[in-house]
Amino acid sequence: MTRHRPRLLLAAALAVAATGALSVPAFAAPPADPAAPVPGGHVPAAVGPLACPSIPADRDPNVIRTVYQVGLDRNVSDKVLLAAFEAGWVESHMNNLNCGDKDSLGVFQQRPSQGWGTPEQIMNVAYASTQFYIQAQHNEPLHPEYTAGLLAQSVQRSCCPARYDQAEAKARAMLDEARGMISPRAFTGSPADFDGDGRDDVVTFTQNDLADVYVALSTGSAFDGTSVKWHDFFAPAGETPLTGDFDGDGRDDIVTFTHGSAADVFVALSNGSSFGPGVKWHDFFSLSGEVPAVGDVNGDGRDDIVTFTRNANADVYVALSDGSSFGASAKWHDFFGLAGEYPGVADVNGDGKADIVVFTRGSAADVYVALSSGTGFGASAKWHDFFAVGGELPRIGDFDGDGAADIATFTTNAAADVYVALSNKTDAFTGTTVKWHDFFGLAGEFPYTGDFDGDGRDDIVTFTHNSLADVYTALSTGTAFAGGAKWHDFFGLYGETSL
Repeated sequence: MTRHRPRLLLAAALAVAATGALSVPAFAAPPADPAAPVPGGHVPAAVGPLACPSIPADRDPNVIRTVYQVGLDRNVSDKVLLAAFEAGWVESHMNNLNCGDKDSLGVFQQRPSQGWGTPEQIMNVAYASTQFYIQAQHNEPLHPEYTAGLLAQSVQRSCCPARYDQAEAKARAMLDEARGMISPRAFTGSPADFDGDGRDDVVTFTQNDLADVYVALSTGSAFDGTSVKWHDFFAPAGETPLTGDFDGDGRDDIVTFTHGSAADVFVALSNGSSFGPGVKWHDFFSLSGEVPAVGDVNGDGRDDIVTFTRNANADVYVALSDGSSFGASAKWHDFFGLAGEYPGVADVNGDGKADIVVFTRGSAADVYVALSSGTGFGASAKWHDFFAVGGELPRIGDFDGDGAADIATFTTNAAADVYVALSNKTDAFTGTTVKWHDFFGLAGEFPYTGDFDGDGRDDIVTFTHNSLADVYTALSTGTAFAGGAKWHDFFGLYGETSL
């Protein structure tokens, strides 16, 4: 069953202000994504929007926020992110234009007649950004010598390629602005058994003006449901949604962190077939720039909330759940999870209390752990000295079913390898080059973990987040992830947060 979403009509698109002229936007060539539609096969022969007599002199803050967020969600490199901002500035001054040269539209002036999508799709900034990133991520390894501007040109195929590098200073200024709008997010894993049947399900948060939440339940061999809306307004754009069992009833719920000046935390409890109303469970937790996480840190059967400040202090705060709210926040660690590191929460020693884990990534690629005592986190200790290298995506889960969480990393490159290091429950994750899958989680996809067949071992899932919106799962055997089967053929669209 197809899930229908309101379509963005050109008539309702952003009005163009006559505030200054710019050279005619360059038209772009079609992306090389194999999932992209056949050029010309899905739109009228002549779309013919109005040419832009002028465009706004400055960026639209909502546009730069969306372009930046989609880039983060696709785990693009710094060069690809800069290329997108350079291209967006040159083509539209980072505005969602409903006009352009020939049939060009949107922030990147993409052309429906050249296969970029329908006019309505292109006028969706999240969709347009995804299409740009798909092509840029494809081109980047083919031409490592390219500057960000040349990479932008390889996507846009402009008449005037030098313009993109010339826009670098403005692009970097807009990137800095966008970073200030969005709190960093680190999704290493969180439980998602919404109906309490022992199998983890999948959820997607649209994070747009509608702020809908959709769920597809696991049958043990597939995810069932496409248009099953479990909440109609939760976690709008800019917030960080997560999942966990906050009232201890065996069904996982949803939580969202607003960040910003309010820093509120809202929870919607699961009744097994939908989420109830969003209720404020905390009124000041996880400020802008902090990374929130979820886990049962005191072992009482209810998930709590954790936030990593990731500033010079590198503090870690916890607020415990009492089943109907989160208590006062308390500092549980005074130096853990520095800026740029990738933190997570999981029970790595199998004592029933969730601990904290951080992946330094980069060239050192260390992994540190601080164990929970139930009232605080102990001293940090290095549990692995080379895991999740560079920009790989680390995840946490109990992959061998021994009751202690292990670590996995997805290379998300052309090889698309998945490596696992198992917890010895005492002081280390063992294994560095232990490959559990040799082709899963491609560039731009979003991999995650969960026990989807209910056998007690966590499996892996990936959301393609492209025009097909497929969801693939590979089940754990205890020593490897087997195969890679499509469990859903339309779930988790571009720009959504899927867990």
